[in-house]
Parts: sequence; C-alpha cells; structure tokens
Amino acid sequence: MTEQNTKEIYSTEQASQHAADWCRRHPAWRRICDIPNQSIFYKTYDEIPKREHAYWEKNGGEECWREFGTAESKVPTGFISGKGEFFDHVLKVPLHHNMMMVFRVGRNWKP
Repeated sequence: MTEQNTKEIYSTEQASQHAADWCRRHPAWRRICDIPNQSIFYKTYDEIPKREHAYWEKNGGEECWREFGTAESKVPTGFISGKGEFFDHVLKVPLHHNMMMVFRVGRNWKP
C-alpha cells in the first residue's frame, strides 16, 4: 500500500454537505455558496489600517492593493472539511480533505 492510499481523502461534495449540516446546527453561520455577495464581508481599500494604507499609497495605490494585497474579512470565517471538522484557518485543513468556507453572519453562535 502506498503512502497516498493511507491518507484520508474527502471530496468537495462531502465538504459541501458537511458544511450545510454544520450551518444548520450553527444558525449564525452560512456557507460561502449560500451568500450571494460575499464581498460585503471584506474590508475595502478605504477600510484597511492607516499604516497599511500608507504603504500602498507609496507603492501603487489602490490598483496595486487590489492586485497584490489581501482584503481581510470583517466577520469571523472558518472552513468545514470533507470530514466535517471546523477549522479557523485555511492552512489548518488537512491535505486532501477539501473544504467549504463559512462566514459568521449572525450573533447567536456559541462555540
């Protein structure tokens, strides 16, 4: 048996279904695919911290920020793996687990 065969592998469909189930149990959260305009949850160029704004003003302005910068989320986000586990950062999701991003859009969620 090769190393690849011993790893857990989950599909995007499994991640999507687990995320739907997870969101039903945590009604303050929504899957990214269930939110028509996710961009409202991300900071705009005018909302980034002054220090970061000053850096980008010296290095190409908003156009360069849009190309090379990162827009932080205004709300908590997470990732539901194909195994059904919640992770608070994309890089914590195990390799081959696939994932579905979720946004906290309500106040009623309790860990």
